[in-house]
Formats: sequence, structure tokens, C-alpha cells
Amino acid sequence: MGASSYATLKAILDSTRAGTWVLDIETEEVLVNDRWAQMLGYELTELEPITFELWEKLSHPRDVEQAKSQLKDVISRQLATLDCVVRMMHKDGSWRFIHTRGTLTDGEEAHRVVGIHIDVTNEKKAQHQLTKLAESMPGMIYIFVMAADGSMRFDYISAKAGEFYGVAPEEAKNDATLIFASIHPEDLDRVNASIAHSYETLCDWSCDYRTRSHGRYTWVRGISTPERDEDGTVTWHGVVTNIDVQKQLEAEMERLAITDELTNAYNRRHMLSQLEAYLAEHTRYGIPFSLISIDIDHFKAVNDNYGHLVGDAVLKTFADIVSKRARKTDVFARVGGEEFLLLMPHTTLSNAANLAESIRETLESHKFETPAGKSFSITISAGVVGCSHQAIADVNELLYECDQSLYSAKSQGRNRLVLKTI
Repeated sequence: MGASSYATLKAILDSTRAGTWVLDIETEEVLVNDRWAQMLGYELTELEPITFELWEKLSHPRDVEQAKSQLKDVISRQLATLDCVVRMMHKDGSWRFIHTRGTLTDGEEAHRVVGIHIDVTNEKKAQHQLTKLAESMPGMIYIFVMAADGSMRFDYISAKAGEFYGVAPEEAKNDATLIFASIHPEDLDRVNASIAHSYETLCDWSCDYRTRSHGRYTWVRGISTPERDEDGTVTWHGVVTNIDVQKQLEAEMERLAITDELTNAYNRRHMLSQLEAYLAEHTRYGIPFSLISIDIDHFKAVNDNYGHLVGDAVLKTFADIVSKRARKTDVFARVGGEEFLLLMPHTTLSNAANLAESIRETLESHKFETPAGKSFSITISAGVVGCSHQAIADVNELLYECDQSLYSAKSQGRNRLVLKTI
């Protein structure tokens, strides 16, 4: 190497603040520059003679074996480059993280390994602090990157990836699609759409969705802030948190808002909203539906004779009987003390009448018992309205027609159905 080339190389190495080393394989003598010693707090003269044995002595026992194994593979040409981090003892007694790289020389000097040492202690400390911070947080920290061509990767993802997605961090960094594969199929399109919107607008990303881990789905919330590079690549720095308990509470609050507490049937407000929807569908497309108005006969006498606890038991049993016979698409609601409505979408009058008769017969044959051991039976009256022909002005008109059929059943002696087509 000419003097000019050597000076250039030396200037480059000095600018990187790298320590250089040359190992003679045969003699195990080591040549190093001043910077190599200074990284460990020494002047070069304090460490001379520099030998392989000295390097071993200064290095952490847990790191030496891995480095020596790699060095052996480099010398035998099984490995092209020595590349590892070794902790080395500083003069002040602290451990410094030294990134060690080296390669076998070619040609006549093939008995030498040459390389550099770079102090990466600050980087290692920062990485350790980030890891500890990530472990202490209740959520998963991540850095997600999407290029202009749509390719994506995770530059960083904390250990909680396993807890949230059932995927190890290294697996996610190697293949970002594994994270998306654990998202609930019903939520995946919405998640992708929200990411695409954030990519285009650079607005903060926020999305609630379900992920599968350890055999079950859990609600999570992802939030992050995007940054765009000149080449169109967008990087999101964010966190994913578990909101499963919150979602369960929301679902329970929603259920309570539309459900009758005693019977677990829907309440009047929910029934009215469903009637509005199906009436609109009927008006627009002519799709038939039926509505059954049910009243428990002489229910006041049950409360008066046996007490309200028995009356509540009757209501619960009646609601159970109806719920077991109704379809999942039917809407069953308690709209008064002993008054109920059963909405049957896409159902003709005759089919609705068959179900209403089945409920009437079952309840009539059912034997209730009081705490004193006395048994009694109850009956129901029902008005069944089938909506399949003429237009209905609004829900009030529909309810009026249904009530009229129910009143007719009562006036004819109760324990019966009255049918009407509108």
C-alpha cells in the first residue's frame, strides 16, 4: 500500500474512532493502534506487550468463547467475517461493549486476521434502557415501516409481541405479515384501511381490533404517529395496549341499555328501533315480516295471590320459553309489566301464528309452584300481525294494529290468538 493510500485509510479509521488490530495466527502476537488502548482508558505503553492472552484477560468470560469460536471459523475459512460484541474491562473497572469485526487476509499474508474495535457501550445502554422501558410498560412498543411499494417491516417490536399477537419479536421483524395474520378476519380490512389512510394523510393512526394469542382473541388498541421520508417511506412509532376489559364493560353497558334486567329480553327502546329498521325494509323492498303482541292473562292475580317473587318467576319462565323457540334473527322484547312483543323478520303470518300457538300451548301446560308448594297454570293472549301487502305509515300504526288484535283476543275470552294481515 502506498504512503498516500495508507494515510487515507488511517484518516478514515481515525474519523470513526475505531481501534485497529492485527492478529498473527502463528505467534498470537497482536498489533493495535493507540485508539484501541484508549477505548479501555489506557495508553498503549501501559498494556504492552499486546498479546492474544491479554485480550482474553481483558474480555468478559461469557463473551470470549463465542468470539474465539467465530475466530476459529474465520481462520478455517468456514466464516467470512468475525462479527460479535465483546465486553471488555475498562481501566476504571467498568465493562465496555466493544463491537469486534475482523477478516482473514488474502495472499502471502493469509496467516493474519485484521480487524477493528468500535466502542458501542452507549448504544448498548440505550438499547438496554429501551428494552427495560418496553418491559415495564403495559403495552407493546413498536416501530413499523411501510415503503412506497407497499412492503412493510418492523424495525423494532418489544417482547410483548408474544403476549399480544402470539409472535416472537424476532419472527415479527423477519416477517411483518405474521402480526397481521393474527388479527381477527372481521377486523383485518378495517385495520389495513386505517393504516392506508394514515399513510396517505400522515394523520395519527388509531384503531381498535382483535388479535389472537394463546388460543383466544383479545381486544387491543393501536396508536402511533407517522413520519414520511423523501423516498415515500412512512415510519410509525407507537404502542399497542390491551383494552379487552374495557370492551367487555362497553358490551355489558350496551347490553344493559337495551335489555330488560328481569327477563333478559330486549327492552321497549330497542324493539322500537328494530321495528323502524324492518318497516323501512318492508316499505322499500316489500320483504314480509310479522309482529306478535303477547299479554299474560290475569297476571295481576298471580302477584296478588302468590306475591311478586312468584310473579317475577313466571315472567322469567315465560321469557325462557319464548327465547328457546324464537330464532336468532327474531327480536323478543318486554314492553310493559306483562306485555311482550316478538318481531319475526322475513316471516309470513301463518309461520308466525304457528310459533305463537306453540308458545301458548307450552305455557298452558307448564306447572308453576309457589314456595308453599301450591301449583298453578297461566295462559296468554296474543295478537299476530303479518306485514306483507299494504304500506304501513309508521311504527305507531303497526303497533296500533297489533294491539287491536291482542285486545280482540282478550275480549273473546283470552288464551287464544287473533290474526291479521296488513
